[in-house]
Amino acid sequence: MSANDLDRFVSAISAGDRIPDPAIMFNPWGDHDPVHDLVPDAPRIRADHLHRYLAARLGRARVLLIAEAPSYSGAKFSGMAMTSERDVLAAHAAGRGADYFEGAFVRTSRPLPQLKNTEGMLERTASIVWSAMDGNGWAPHEFVLWNAVAYHPHEAGNPLSNRAPNTAERRALRPLLEQFLALFPGVPRLAIGRVCQQSLADMGIDALPARHPSYGGAPEFRAAVADLRARL
Repeated sequence: MSANDLDRFVSAISAGDRIPDPAIMFNPWGDHDPVHDLVPDAPRIRADHLHRYLAARLGRARVLLIAEAPSYSGAKFSGMAMTSERDVLAAHAAGRGADYFEGAFVRTSRPLPQLKNTEGMLERTASIVWSAMDGNGWAPHEFVLWNAVAYHPHEAGNPLSNRAPNTAERRALRPLLEQFLALFPGVPRLAIGRVCQQSLADMGIDALPARHPSYGGAPEFRAAVADLRARL
């Protein structure tokens, strides 16, 4: 796919026009969280992160890893699915920022004691995913992380909560998933977790299964990643 296709995808994601109810779904690339975002420009910063992350993988990716939906501690602030702000900042400090994309990375979370995010927001599942891919020999630009539901579903009035996306949200946002998949034609897909596997199956989207790494599933997830590496 071309750079123009990527531009259109990021523009569509940022617009958030397909979100059924913005009161219970946050758009990291279009919405500003006045309490938890560090600056009003945070959505544009996250959209830039996403654009550069995907651009670095166009034509290079060998596998797509797809989970169900973003969490409040991952893409909500990093702008990248299954990616922790803290991990990216640490990588830049160690001279490995290009593992994500070339150029600077800007944090968007406001440091708050209750969030324990002095060094950036941390999503443990994201750290496990990145570690498992690296530990099984996947170069950072050989895999792309995304979600079947692009935006962060949360409880009403509580933006720092997670909930499962409902059927209406999955259906409304399916075109964005299809637009994402079209950026990487023919690239194998790994569906993370049973909920995501069922969602993709319901949409008629082929994907290999992998255990979700949370709640003790990390060893089985790593085994699935290793098996996929051996196949490819």
